[in-house]
Amino acid sequence: MFLHGCNYPWSTDGTTVYYGLDFGANVWGSHLGVSTRIAAVRADFEQIAALGFTVARWFVFCDGRSGIEYDERGIPAGLDPHFFIDLDAGLEAALRSGVRLDLVLLDFHWMFRGVTHRLADPASGVLYDVQLPEGRADVLLSPAGRDALTEAVCRPLVRRYGPAGARADLGAAILAYEFMNEPDFVVEEWERDLSPRVRRPLPFEVLAELVSRLSAIVHADHPGVLATIGCARFHNLWAWDDDALGLDALEVHSYPSSTVLGTPIAALDVRRDVLIGECPAQSAEEYLEFAVASGYAGAWPWSFSGTDTQGRIPVEPLRRFAQRHPDLVNSRASFI
Repeated sequence: MFLHGCNYPWSTDGTTVYYGLDFGANVWGSHLGVSTRIAAVRADFEQIAALGFTVARWFVFCDGRSGIEYDERGIPAGLDPHFFIDLDAGLEAALRSGVRLDLVLLDFHWMFRGVTHRLADPASGVLYDVQLPEGRADVLLSPAGRDALTEAVCRPLVRRYGPAGARADLGAAILAYEFMNEPDFVVEEWERDLSPRVRRPLPFEVLAELVSRLSAIVHADHPGVLATIGCARFHNLWAWDDDALGLDALEVHSYPSSTVLGTPIAALDVRRDVLIGECPAQSAEEYLEFAVASGYAGAWPWSFSGTDTQGRIPVEPLRRFAQRHPDLVNSRASFI
């Protein structure tokens, strides 16, 4: 298995970075989802296909700022009315371009102090913004929060696109679901990686429970779709290889601070397929050839959006890769 993908973590119009805003209304009371910018998103996916990619990795809820309605305790009550309109539009854009999506549900920023939330004053009903000192940790650390996230958010999302769902016609656009991007930075036991911005870290057994719940939902409600996880540090990869988690494939992210370049797949000592889920855009060609030669299931450059210091993915390395490996790239690639 080789999956030729890239990171499309969020959309951008060149001025605004829509981190966490692509799907659903947001906590500031506005709606900036992809259905309001669908022509631009379709153009992005046409370009992703033209670059040869067959997969795009797209963040969904990020730090929880959009798409989820919360009760007075800050616990998920369900998906907001705009969420599926936006996600349907995104899936349609991907499907028409021959690109499948790896949907990343949460980002590790979910647990960071300072996450913005909107509350109503109990006396006046006036809405005001607050900075959550512990992020949305209560959702993941409380049994009620975990149940709500699983049953009111994850299950209806996955079920909608499965064979019995209301939009089963869009199900082919989904390759995989990830519970969280780079959870290494929020795990209590992983002190060497734990971010100082996380005040209430997540015990691994709690995170494992959430991951296994999502895996079970994916396998039951959308069979054939993968359950995976985006691991930031390859020294933690072993922890995700447990059968109890139900993961079908593992991701490892590789940057100069923690690189897998030169590490053969056998040295990782895991039984599941491993793909390099993030790698530097400017080193895309090196990573792609290394992945093919070393048995990795893919190497996905960060990022198509190009909104951080990594920049956008250069075209020429992708052209050369497509010419050397035409069987691995999107048939709509503009240079094969």
